[in-house]
Amino acid sequence: MRFYGYDIHALPEGSDSPSRLALAARRLGYSGIVISNHSGYEFLFLPEAVQRVKEIDVAWGTEVVARDQRALIGKTSALRRSYEIVAVHGGSEAINRAACENPNVDILLHPEAGRSSLTIAMARSAKLNQVAIGFDLSPMIRLRGGPRTKWLELIARNLAMARKFRLPMVISADVRSHLDLRSPRDLMALAELAGMKDEEARAALLYPGEVISLNRRRWAAPGVEIL
Repeated sequence: MRFYGYDIHALPEGSDSPSRLALAARRLGYSGIVISNHSGYEFLFLPEAVQRVKEIDVAWGTEVVARDQRALIGKTSALRRSYEIVAVHGGSEAINRAACENPNVDILLHPEAGRSSLTIAMARSAKLNQVAIGFDLSPMIRLRGGPRTKWLELIARNLAMARKFRLPMVISADVRSHLDLRSPRDLMALAELAGMKDEEARAALLYPGEVISLNRRRWAAPGVEIL
């Protein structure tokens, strides 16, 4: 199984270099990771050192932070050709909707961050534009009591919507250092506690690798590949 760690933030946003994160992820059993700093932290610390880390694939992504729909469209269009995966940091209803309607977006992360859940219209747009839904499981570890219960309710709504429209899903743990990394087995266990089925959690860890493989191919137009 080619499991990929996602939503991983390296220096200067996180506290570890890409190569340190790659070494830790390889030890935990990942086939690859995606370094995806938020927009504004694109200039990584010694990214070329990752090439010395063998037996693990390191992909470069970005997590777009935008104040409104117009800014989101502009940023995703500008960054699309520079990164192997483009995600959007969601939360508000307006940003969630704009991300689902944007074909330049691969993954909508944290759609529940603003206590907003996916709507039927958003899910339909995500299906049409092949936008996956990201589930950040770090609150399962950090939160307690009432806040965790409210978070689980939002996750359950988004999960139900993703199932209804058969949207691809991605699971992550908002990694800011090598100490935040969880093994694929641990991450799947957290996903099951949040309501996912075993096969859904497994597919969610495989999905980033599938997107990377597709995006690394060269396309002259939709459906026309340059060999």
